[in-house]
Amino acid sequence: MNRLPAFLVPFCLLITFATNRSSASDENSNLLVNPAFEQDANKDGVPDGWRASGDGGVKQTLSIDRDGEGGPCVKLACTAFTATGPASHVMLCQMDIPIERGRYYRLAFRARGEGVSGDIVQIGMRDTRNWVSLGLDEAFVPMAEWKRHEFVFQAPQDCPTGSRLQIWFSSTGTLWLADAELVKTDRPQYGPGARFEPGSSANLVPNGSFECGTYNWGSEQLDRNTHWGGSMNCLFGSLDSQDPYDGSHCLRIDLSPDSRPVSWFDYFELSRQEIRAPLAASLGFMRLTPGKPNTLSAYLRAAAADTPCQLVVRQLQGGDFSRAVSVGTDWQRYVITFTPKSEWCYVLVGPDLRESGGAEVPAEATVWIDAVQLEASGEAGPFVARDPVEIGLSTDRVGNVFDWDEPLAFTLHASRSVSVATRAVKVELSLVDFNDDAIWRETVDVPVGSAASGIQTIRLAPDEGRRGWMRLKAAVVGEPPSATDSIRLASIPVCEASDSRFGMNHAYPWPHLLDLCRKAGLIWVRDWSCKWHEVEPEPGRFTFAETDMQIDRPRSHGLEVLGLAPFPSSYWSSSAPGDYNPSASYTKNRERISYAPRAQGPFEEYVRKTVGHYGDRIRWWQVFNEPLYTSYSLPRDFGYTGADYAKWVRVFAETARSANPECKILAGIGGISEAAIARDWTEFLRAGGLASIDAVDIHHYPRVRPPEFMEEMLEKFNAVMDEHGGRKPIWLTEYGYYADDDPSIVPMPNSGFNIPLESERLQAAYVVRWNTIMLGGGVEKIFYHAGTCDGVNRDSLQGIFFEYGGEPHKVYAAQAVMARLLPATCRFVDRPALGEGVWAYRFRDGEQTVVVVWAPEGVRAEPIRIADDRVRVLDLMGRPVQGGAFRPDGTPVYVVGEGLSDEAFGRAVSAGRSSGEAVTDGR
Repeated sequence: MNRLPAFLVPFCLLITFATNRSSASDENSNLLVNPAFEQDANKDGVPDGWRASGDGGVKQTLSIDRDGEGGPCVKLACTAFTATGPASHVMLCQMDIPIERGRYYRLAFRARGEGVSGDIVQIGMRDTRNWVSLGLDEAFVPMAEWKRHEFVFQAPQDCPTGSRLQIWFSSTGTLWLADAELVKTDRPQYGPGARFEPGSSANLVPNGSFECGTYNWGSEQLDRNTHWGGSMNCLFGSLDSQDPYDGSHCLRIDLSPDSRPVSWFDYFELSRQEIRAPLAASLGFMRLTPGKPNTLSAYLRAAAADTPCQLVVRQLQGGDFSRAVSVGTDWQRYVITFTPKSEWCYVLVGPDLRESGGAEVPAEATVWIDAVQLEASGEAGPFVARDPVEIGLSTDRVGNVFDWDEPLAFTLHASRSVSVATRAVKVELSLVDFNDDAIWRETVDVPVGSAASGIQTIRLAPDEGRRGWMRLKAAVVGEPPSATDSIRLASIPVCEASDSRFGMNHAYPWPHLLDLCRKAGLIWVRDWSCKWHEVEPEPGRFTFAETDMQIDRPRSHGLEVLGLAPFPSSYWSSSAPGDYNPSASYTKNRERISYAPRAQGPFEEYVRKTVGHYGDRIRWWQVFNEPLYTSYSLPRDFGYTGADYAKWVRVFAETARSANPECKILAGIGGISEAAIARDWTEFLRAGGLASIDAVDIHHYPRVRPPEFMEEMLEKFNAVMDEHGGRKPIWLTEYGYYADDDPSIVPMPNSGFNIPLESERLQAAYVVRWNTIMLGGGVEKIFYHAGTCDGVNRDSLQGIFFEYGGEPHKVYAAQAVMARLLPATCRFVDRPALGEGVWAYRFRDGEQTVVVVWAPEGVRAEPIRIADDRVRVLDLMGRPVQGGAFRPDGTPVYVVGEGLSDEAFGRAVSAGRSSGEAVTDGR
């Protein structure tokens, strides 16, 4: 056998790899070397072009294997895993994939896994010169069977060399990959999730003359958003039956200094924004033909002459068309004709009192809107309704949220045109539940000869079977699919307690969302207002006027405030190099205040004044946000350590208690992981960090990872606290699982940490499982991230609980039930054994015992029997589960006993099926 000289082998392999890479220069070519994992030029069993990466605490092997059909694949196996630092990972990677700024790429592969802790594998693309992300930050759950995964990302910068595609997990276990592909691709074509196809007439706008109430209408501001908490989240305006232009109703908008909607947020700079252009906006996108003329028209009148208004067409990924008009006191039609670039749009109409160019603008306005029409024409035709019969649904409850002890009451609005005035109209109503099963149906007649616009109210008595999240649907029998409507609603145990275990990171910007939080037991708000530069903008000049308004706002809705001092410095007190530049970017300004202060004295005065000022209004204070491991405070990248953080925690705690001896102190690194516990937390604890505080703060974003991995993490974390003076209560002040069954735009954009789960049902199940594990592992408070909200036809995944208008996600009802069954006064007891693979946590609150029970996906659990009438089984929505036995699955249930000792409860609840016993699935 002829062999090349040894010194030539690397050179030839490099040529081979370079040749493979250069052949990938075509637009649709695979950019990966050896994407099928079949090439192995040096016969070492490792696929060419790929390698494993990890530190000495990780014992891993990379090899070529075969999939179930005999095709090549790569096998990454880890037999021992000890976390020692940031390189503690089991990683498959490929280097030097040329990445171009602004380009979109699609990564796809097939994968399967076994024994990966937490069932999650992460994916990233990094620039190894500075370790910044190149746009790919994703994760997937490897199943036992092969499954294809696909991800699209956009590169934020060029990286011709030094890039690293990395696929990794952090435990023992085995991962197989096959058929990998990384190609350049087009920009993702986002489309509307909520859409309206054309109806029976030329008018594309549903309920254009408000004869079906306010169905299909919300409000959107033309004012520039001053924060990222979310745009307007409900309709600003009301129905008016006095002198409409068409039919019997129109929309009235009253805008004055006293009535302007105000949008609030506490990060980065405090925001309290009065909205001066709250336009009525159609909900859902309407289809247009790009390149063809279209016309938007609306009839308007105002209380005063020369009232400034706007007509706006907002395209999906295509910009706006707008026309400013001056509206008089008589009804008049206003028109804008445009040629769209996008296939989808929605429309806005209303008053615009924004100041512009020095022109005088009235301080207040009253505007009436009617007969809104969008048509595929170069001119406005006569107004017509979208369909001969239109319907809409509404309730008189904010967000359609009811107490489960009160009747469900909803209103059906129906309108019909003259052409069908004598036709009998039937509307089929139905309710579907959390599982999307129908639980109620009724057909309603709209009487012949009734008014063109009519309403009927349906009341359903309280019923345990109609608890939790529901969707109310309506459809006109015999009419086209466009004659339909649906709304989300919830029947929940409204929280009346003064305290709970749950809260939000950031208060929602709008009052109706704060009220809905209170109802669901989301009683706490982690507030970022009291930043040093806000309360002491100059040395010695303290002002609390703006922070008072921010703090008092959630408190006025019955919420409690956790006061966060997020940064260690102000602009003027920071030890950062250089002078403060007010015109610098947000990133630079935030970096400046992440440094420690130059002197301790001014810091103490800031703490003393702030804590003293708020007194009983804020009982709990948190010291800094995510120190060391992020750029928020005392970043490790700037040389700070856990000991530095412990010092400033001690100073804060001592000073705060001198100002208010009753206050409590929360502090902690935040991020909790194997590596963080091994380094950041250990440094903090060794420096005496626990001695100064009343509770420790953690953060975690599990993304799509099933919750069960967190039990072991909490055990390790509590053990580390035990080794350093004894454990303290834990507060989890940032976390979330995310999903949306009704996205406004698909695919749903996300920021990595909030990758959506496949359904809201799974989200609700994961949240309850996660929260249960937390409460059983020493966690006392749980804050969801974040108090942000949807705007018109746009999503805020991280807002977690609500659709537009406060309509509830499924997890909202699950949260309310959990707050009722596991109140602030309950205490964890133990983990009863209820069969192999079954997870169960027992809690007690006085005479009530609650066991939360589930079996993770893939577990075939044995039935659990109930042998005492004093024990009930409730599903995730709080509905009774019938029968004397149930089989646990991935959706938790609550086993609730009243007046039983722990021993009696244990005898009443046991695993195993009796002969002939019926078993439910826990739904």
